Amino acid sequence: MFSMKEPTQRQGEVLEFIRGAAARGDSAPTYREISKKFDFNSPKAAYDHVVALERKGLVRRQRGKSRGIKLMSLNETASESTVLIPVLGNVAAGGSVEQTQELEGQVQIDRALLGRADKAELFAVHVRGDSMTGCGIFDGDLVVAESKANPRHGDVVVALIDKESTVKTLDEKDGHFVLKPENPRYPVLVPSTELVIQGVVRVLVRRVG
Repeated sequence: MFSMKEPTQRQGEVLEFIRGAAARGDSAPTYREISKKFDFNSPKAAYDHVVALERKGLVRRQRGKSRGIKLMSLNETASESTVLIPVLGNVAAGGSVEQTQELEGQVQIDRALLGRADKAELFAVHVRGDSMTGCGIFDGDLVVAESKANPRHGDVVVALIDKESTVKTLDEKDGHFVLKPENPRYPVLVPSTELVIQGVVRVLVRRVG
């Protein structure tokens, strides 16, 4: 189980304070100014929050500068050890829903989690529903899929079945591919017209807390 690198509530407030200064065209605040804004006991507390934001790829500290806190863009947060992956809306893990391909943002994933797929064409989708709980995929999870992978029997896939999108296990019935849920409450999905495998799931991301 993995969690996205999101700031805590207080870290988020500090980040918004820094962003506010940038939006006004002001220089980045000092640790003392951050400390005063949030009534911290000392500038050290502000420093610790900024360091935590830096570790999460949201800011960069420029050493030797009193106003050296730099905001990081989405593209800048990627590094040699991480990959930025587009999040393309929701897919069902219940029945199926009409296909949605709206870009909702990006998620940063460690290359080590992706294995050989770290250089592949990847996308992520939010899972809605409980038809895949048997393999550990729950409502609200984010799955990262490889779009040009060669799907095999038993793979968990993001698929378009009769123009509706879903997450299921790829299975076979009477010599044809079908989509199998991992929850006995749901039926196997058999395409009436078409089945398009949009991606093979490689990583599961779960928000914690």
